[in-house]
Amino acid sequence: MKKTTQILLTFLVILPVYAFDMSEEDSEVFEHFYNYRFDETIAYLESKIRTSDYPYPYYAFLSYADIRSRLANAEYDSLNIKTDAMIRKFRPHFETYLQEHPEDVDAQFYYTVLLGGKMRIYLQEMKYFAIIREGPKILSNKITIDHYADEPYADLDFGTGSFDYYLSVIGRNAGFEILSKKPQSNGIDDLWNAYRHAKFTDREAAIALMYIYLYDKTDYEQCESLCKDFLSKYPDNLEVLAIASENACHRERWLEGNRYLRHLERLLNKGILHNDKGWRSRVNYLKGIRAMLKDDHPEALNHLNKVFERDAIEYSWYRAIVPKYIADIYLDMGLKRTAELYYKKAVDSNEMIPHVREAKDTLKYLRKMK
Repeated sequence: MKKTTQILLTFLVILPVYAFDMSEEDSEVFEHFYNYRFDETIAYLESKIRTSDYPYPYYAFLSYADIRSRLANAEYDSLNIKTDAMIRKFRPHFETYLQEHPEDVDAQFYYTVLLGGKMRIYLQEMKYFAIIREGPKILSNKITIDHYADEPYADLDFGTGSFDYYLSVIGRNAGFEILSKKPQSNGIDDLWNAYRHAKFTDREAAIALMYIYLYDKTDYEQCESLCKDFLSKYPDNLEVLAIASENACHRERWLEGNRYLRHLERLLNKGILHNDKGWRSRVNYLKGIRAMLKDDHPEALNHLNKVFERDAIEYSWYRAIVPKYIADIYLDMGLKRTAELYYKKAVDSNEMIPHVREAKDTLKYLRKMK
């Protein structure tokens, strides 16, 4: 089995996966990427493609770094065209090399990464059945990797864990019973295994687990622990700052939540992104959540309605979460008819998350009470 000391990257299903060997040479781009400095990341990768004798990790990561940059900068319209072009450009290089070197599990892994970037785009576009259709094709590469690997390839546990968890969420919230009755832990054990043992995807497993504990399990203490460990290494990661701020507010740690939020806003004000409309909406969302949890209904509605109207946050599930929370506020204010309208918007969002299930249940109750 060929051993490499270069960048590893994978993205499968729910959240981005990008990874590096912590060699001194590549550690700088690792810092750039996780701290949202995408221009520096892309410039480094393009230079490595031109000079490296083993360019496969850089092919894969360049494709995904471009996806992450476009998502962070709310450049949603150009995602598919650019990504398809990169796959067409780099795919033949992988296939030619792997025909001669199928035992190179690292290259197999990078190839999986290149193809897996589309899963993140499907999630942003709410193309859930495309994920269900394409995900197994990408994950099937695990069979080849397991065959040639000298030891368990723990980094792939992020992919299998994310996909299994995603199926369990769809099963629970869309009524597909067969998808939610798996004998395992619905992917969470695999995610924890990646977090604890993977060389490269441990940080991405951490982010996936943060969202699970924040929105699904509502285990705010576990989410806090993951956030603090991550931010101790990558203090300018916008996504984890946002998760940490929201999580702190759920624990009524208002000052702590504000510190994370202020740091996030400072980064945006300094121009960390070319186009920050998506992240400005995320800031409004966080301010709306804080106000909602403090029972400041006018302030919460002011921020959350802005988020709903812009529809600019990169993660599609906020299209269900935001109207559901707006509905909760109106219901708490006694405005049942208005609440019904927003619960229906949450249900009609086509999202398959716990918030939609809750919205459906509340909507049924309100209609039954008429």
